Amino acid sequence: MHTRNAQHSWIVAATAVVVCAGPLAQADPVATQTEVLGPLTGHYARLHPANISPHPIAYYGTDLGYTYAHQGQLHFLFGDTSATERGDPIQASTGGAYDDGFGTIDLTTWTDGARITRTSLPLIRLGQNAGTTEMSAINPGQPLELFKTPLAGFSNGAREFALFYTSKPLGCRVDGDCAPGLACDTGLGYVGERADVQSGLTFACIDGAAGCTPATLDPDPRLGTTSGFCSVAGSASPPGRDAARLGSVALRNRVGMRDIRDPRLYATVGDWWTSRLANVTTRTVQDFVPARGAGRSRQDYRNAGATGANRRVLLWGRAGFVGVAARDRSLPLYFAYADMPVEPQPQWQVRYFAGVDERGTPRFASSEHEAVPLDLDATRAGVQAAELHDVVDQMSVAWVESLGKWVMFYGGGMVRLPAPPALPNCGVLELFTGPDCVDVVIGSGAVYMRTADDPWGPWSPPSDVIAGGDPNADPVTDLYAPGGYLRHPRCAGPTCAPHTETPQAHTDEYGFLYGVNIIEQWIKPTATGVDVLWNASTWDPYRVILLRTHIAR
Repeated sequence: MHTRNAQHSWIVAATAVVVCAGPLAQADPVATQTEVLGPLTGHYARLHPANISPHPIAYYGTDLGYTYAHQGQLHFLFGDTSATERGDPIQASTGGAYDDGFGTIDLTTWTDGARITRTSLPLIRLGQNAGTTEMSAINPGQPLELFKTPLAGFSNGAREFALFYTSKPLGCRVDGDCAPGLACDTGLGYVGERADVQSGLTFACIDGAAGCTPATLDPDPRLGTTSGFCSVAGSASPPGRDAARLGSVALRNRVGMRDIRDPRLYATVGDWWTSRLANVTTRTVQDFVPARGAGRSRQDYRNAGATGANRRVLLWGRAGFVGVAARDRSLPLYFAYADMPVEPQPQWQVRYFAGVDERGTPRFASSEHEAVPLDLDATRAGVQAAELHDVVDQMSVAWVESLGKWVMFYGGGMVRLPAPPALPNCGVLELFTGPDCVDVVIGSGAVYMRTADDPWGPWSPPSDVIAGGDPNADPVTDLYAPGGYLRHPRCAGPTCAPHTETPQAHTDEYGFLYGVNIIEQWIKPTATGVDVLWNASTWDPYRVILLRTHIAR
């Protein structure tokens, strides 16, 4: 539940959602207050002087903004970025094939997150092509247009790396065409572009469904013509569930290493085909050896430095961004790790969490088929190890040393406004869930928090961090009200959040939060707990805002 002061609408106090009583649940840290500091980039946010002169940057808005530190700079990886309010892509010189941006903040100037206030926000220096007004666009070696974005970034001290969501499945005829742990489902076709065409979007569908094109490959007389897509073996259980079958299709997440000379470019380290961790977030740790067992006395969960034999990249992921619990389509959380990639031959080999033994020591497997969902309070709340909320959106996980806890933020809202003829039921929401979108529970569009002692859990029950607002409530509340940060057509007055006027916008467009990202470099211990600075994306208006949340011990 949130309290609201009309004169200070940027302050939202949050109390824990108590799922069930018990001494362990009472010990979980709680997000007690969240303050929106202001727009960090995009609509109404100030530009860095370097993006104003000598060439004013062509830039309107962006989203995501995943962060990591590298050689004294806080780096931001942004999602779909527009040069104008009507949605023109950045870097017109490449014809809109790349529309994801980047930027930096100098950490030598902004070392202490406590210095950041509503009247003192750091300015992001956006990547800008030299001698032009073009904002620089990320190129990971393939087109990265609408709905293809960075997922995460990290540094090994010497080089920068990023993961990119491509939305592309892998065509196959037999199981041998697939990566370990994946099997060929020859009964699948596609909607959109062919899977082997790098541009555009490709959605798997069941052969024979309306509008579904068979996933044919080039003829091979040895194998015949029956084709499909690689999926996680055994995921479509019980048999006959089309949604589970489609949700098990593996997608390509590209792992890239950033060019030292041209920050727009990434060399491919590897293509990671994954279903259960397609929607992934990362953190690096200094020293992690699973055989040592659980607990920070055995593992060093601090952010990885420039050296160390056991530095790892930890990975948390889900199969999608929006679930449908009413249709038994929840989004369980999975965990994996990879060795820190290092030169001269950086590698990407993922090991999947496969449960714990009788001593609580985690087990890992090389096959995604053996991955098991994490414990999301299954033991305390009496529910299965699945997500309680339909709208997960993106996630962010960080180790908070002063709490001795892993902290996860996730969730937000979604727009459900029909967009005939392509998305007649729920508009954008339909892209994520198909016609089941009518059963998605959006609720208050809240961002939630969970905590855990170890990265595989068990994770605490979710508690609210901040509510975006119920778009159906009348009168409007939370961030929809005057002085808030989300647009609502029923909010009247000069302090209501502005509207992004794009040609595609519905007349009843309302805003929501998504794309949460904890900025670990600005986590600040306090006498009663810890202050966490984090950013979140908003639509509508299209921008990234900065927030501070106090987490009490």
